Amino acid sequence: MSQVLPAFIRRDWVDVGDGQLLHLAQYGNPNGITVLYLHGGPGGGCMSDELKLFDENSYRILMLDQRGGGRSRPKGDIRHNNLQALLADIETVRGLLNIPCWCVVGGSYGATLGFIYSALFPHRVMSQVLWGLFVPSDEAVAWLYGANGAANLFPQEYLAFTSLQDFTPCLDTFLAGYRKGLHAPDINTLNAHVYQWLSWELALSLPGTKLPNTELPFGKSLAQIELHFAYHQYFNSYEIMCENASEITAKTVILQGEMDWVCPVMIGERFISEYGNEQIHYSVVKGGYHALANGKMHEEVVYAVGEMAVSYTHLTLPTICSV
Repeated sequence: MSQVLPAFIRRDWVDVGDGQLLHLAQYGNPNGITVLYLHGGPGGGCMSDELKLFDENSYRILMLDQRGGGRSRPKGDIRHNNLQALLADIETVRGLLNIPCWCVVGGSYGATLGFIYSALFPHRVMSQVLWGLFVPSDEAVAWLYGANGAANLFPQEYLAFTSLQDFTPCLDTFLAGYRKGLHAPDINTLNAHVYQWLSWELALSLPGTKLPNTELPFGKSLAQIELHFAYHQYFNSYEIMCENASEITAKTVILQGEMDWVCPVMIGERFISEYGNEQIHYSVVKGGYHALANGKMHEEVVYAVGEMAVSYTHLTLPTICSV
């Protein structure tokens, strides 16, 4: 694994309306295969370490901070933040850069977003590598936040996660309570909810890892946007995935960690089995977790991204966009 990051090309602030300025940074080879990187969360933002996924000679890498995430402004905004807005933003960026088609790489909800984008705009995506795919069905949300899913694997962590709310078997009521806590005027109450929300997510993403308090300033916007999407049932993401998965024409590699407790294999396998097509290849990474910080997941994603580049190295742009 190379520790040399792809060279910086330029950065732009993209005005997509609604008072939103998206941070877009480009790296790698200006004449390389264009790849759009979609971070997770939603609301996480792009991280420099994620550039290590790419060979700088092969790719022109577009690191786009989605609405409210990373360096995009206003930070943590949820007023105009939903699935349709994120999809429209992707198309705005593509049109602004005059890119007829591109590759897509993304993880977690970034994988969900990439999956949906490639299904709704199949002629715009020529190939994609997704990992830790989050399938936002009622079952998956109940697994993630309810008392009878991942909670059974991490009982102490779940007890801490739910300690700030009165216990209720109704998940909607529980999320509504957390939503109130994440927007509390009292800073101690707000920080406590941010810390427990992110700690629970980290426990599932990379078991055994503790969240440092230094993450709270960044984590506030992430937690608020994640809860905003969960509270609104991910703005029909699951229904759109089910209805349009068959439209995907891009070669799609989905890598799921064997021990991904955020997005468990059983849910992803069942979804792809029912709604996938011959272009979608779902693989389980033995010993892999959800987070890229896990070495096994990182290695498999790097390999898949490298293989994607090989497929297009000797093709001209018109040929690529007809694939």
